[in-house]
Amino acid sequence: MRPQPRILLVAPMHSHPQDQGNAARLAAFGAALRARGAWVELLYFGLEGLDPPREAAMRAAWDGFHYVPPVPPRRQSFPGFWGLDDWCPDALCRAAADLHARQPYQAVIVNYVWLSAALAVVPGALRVLDTHDLFGDRHLVARRDGMPPSWYFTSQAEEARGLARADLVLGIQQDESAELRRRGAGQVLTVGHPPGLRFLQQAPGSQVVARFGLLASGNPWNLAAAAALDQALRGTELDWLLAGGILRSPGLRLRSAPRRLAVADAAAFYAAVDCVLNPMQGGTGLKIKTVEALGFGAPILGTRDAFAGLDATHPAHQAADAAGVVALMREWAGSPAFRAEVSLAGRVLALRYAAEVERQYDALMAALEG
Repeated sequence: MRPQPRILLVAPMHSHPQDQGNAARLAAFGAALRARGAWVELLYFGLEGLDPPREAAMRAAWDGFHYVPPVPPRRQSFPGFWGLDDWCPDALCRAAADLHARQPYQAVIVNYVWLSAALAVVPGALRVLDTHDLFGDRHLVARRDGMPPSWYFTSQAEEARGLARADLVLGIQQDESAELRRRGAGQVLTVGHPPGLRFLQQAPGSQVVARFGLLASGNPWNLAAAAALDQALRGTELDWLLAGGILRSPGLRLRSAPRRLAVADAAAFYAAVDCVLNPMQGGTGLKIKTVEALGFGAPILGTRDAFAGLDATHPAHQAADAAGVVALMREWAGSPAFRAEVSLAGRVLALRYAAEVERQYDALMAALEG
């Protein structure tokens, strides 16, 4: 009988509650490995803080929980972008090294290339980098999409140094895996986000308060998407609802006057709307909120970018922009046949994508054990 593999996840985001895409990704990632027999510990670099309820939830969710308090980034190494390790504190690397020395892990999986320095201090472990996104020239992508750079961004050369620290690099969708190979990563494996398929276990909620709804965090791409949708909806009779961390964004002004709904968890949002919207344009990575909506069985209307990496083909999932999403909203409101078609297309896509992600996690687990 093979020994239980011990795995350390290193992450700068909390896993509980799952109130944003990367938190949902981290929690689902760990759960998928534990379901395959791994012992999984979390080393949390607490950029988002640690209050008692959050700590209690994370200690209950993981086989081991370790915490490094947040520290400010170093001074930016380059005039136009961050250096690879500017956001990675020495304390995090020491914590990873100490934990590995105390009882070695078979694999150490670091989330985000800008924490990849932690991979250099775990000799003998399989070093895995879960990229989540492309950070080389991310500031140029933001400017291309009409937004100022935010959060972490670096050059492709700096990113390549981080990729080289890993024995195995994980891309969150196929196109990004191909781009990671082009940028110099060695062994690359695509590992998406499990949709959960909650619609197979539970009936939909019945607290509907709006026909359409957008659930989003307050990152620049979501703010731009909400503003574009607001512009496209002006002068229409279509009602919609806005929920999530985006509501806390200062200066959020929407003339189409969506209903604003504070929800404790994603399930409450999906119970409150008939149809989910994702008008996002641009950006990189996988749109976790799209995957989450599919898992809840919610009908969803969105742009091609909102469905990037999901191989979606239905026209409801292929709008060019926010104006295209509004046209789909009109068709949804006026056609029972279209509503049924979109609902079925979403559930078929969820089932197909879930099966593919399960195969991806099987391949990852084989690599971790091998």
